[in-house]
Amino acid sequence: MRTKVITVVGVVGLVASLAAHPSALLGMPRAISEGQAPAPRLPHASALVGVARAPIEGQGQAARTPGGAPDLRQVLYDMADSIGMLRNAQEVDRIGSMNYWATGTVMSGTQTCKVVDYRASVNWIHKGMRVDYKCDGSPQRHVEVVKDNLAWNETEPGKGGTPVTGAANDRALLLWTLPAGAIKAANEAGAATKVAVESGRTVVNFPIASLNATMKLTLDKDSHIEQVESRMGTTTTVTIYGEYGDWNGADYLSDVLFPKRIVQKRGTAAIMDLTVTKTNTYNPYVILPVPANVTATGAR
Repeated sequence: MRTKVITVVGVVGLVASLAAHPSALLGMPRAISEGQAPAPRLPHASALVGVARAPIEGQGQAARTPGGAPDLRQVLYDMADSIGMLRNAQEVDRIGSMNYWATGTVMSGTQTCKVVDYRASVNWIHKGMRVDYKCDGSPQRHVEVVKDNLAWNETEPGKGGTPVTGAANDRALLLWTLPAGAIKAANEAGAATKVAVESGRTVVNFPIASLNATMKLTLDKDSHIEQVESRMGTTTTVTIYGEYGDWNGADYLSDVLFPKRIVQKRGTAAIMDLTVTKTNTYNPYVILPVPANVTATGAR
């Protein structure tokens, strides 16, 4: 288990924990409202009452059931704990939104784009994401948005929305492929989530019904997600993560970890190759108002 660090957060009056979601295997309430900072990390709740948790052999390795398979509840706990999702004495999920900035390349339409001013804004509470970037050498701004099962492009964040047909599931897949999103989705899948060991690695499999997709997470020794293999229809996407760290900046650390390297492939073609330069994991205010014309057309 990661060493837990108490981070002083300059926010007053955090709301009380929300009611736990019925299908949550960890008993984790839904994330707090956007704009509210995560609560400080505390020692495990059992330690507060003098009850020690059962030791786990090997850092980040899941406890085993009597039959030798990893214990699913423990695996899901370790995944969330390893990136700093679990906060306060009840160890509930307090990560609702985040921003991250990056350099590198993405596929923009059918062309590889060397990104300039790349920023992704994520809101898991409202099940949406906005990616905002330019391509090197071009003045055009690309603002690509998804919320629930609707997709649209904007001329700038929150303005000039135009429906985009056939893009919603593909964009939403990234939302639930990011480490915190994948952990939330694994909990959301309830009893459909399964854990196993393949080639010495712990793997977690679960469906995302809303996308008609299946996910396979491969964990490293620290319970970080190092690879996500997602299958949606006939399309298989492999996302590889590396160099987890707190990239908020030395004067803004939150003890929430995010991968510095994100590489996404379909077949042998790389559709994303990013190096994260900065994050804001203090639940920034991320809003995704659906334009009226998008609602009217139901662009999916």
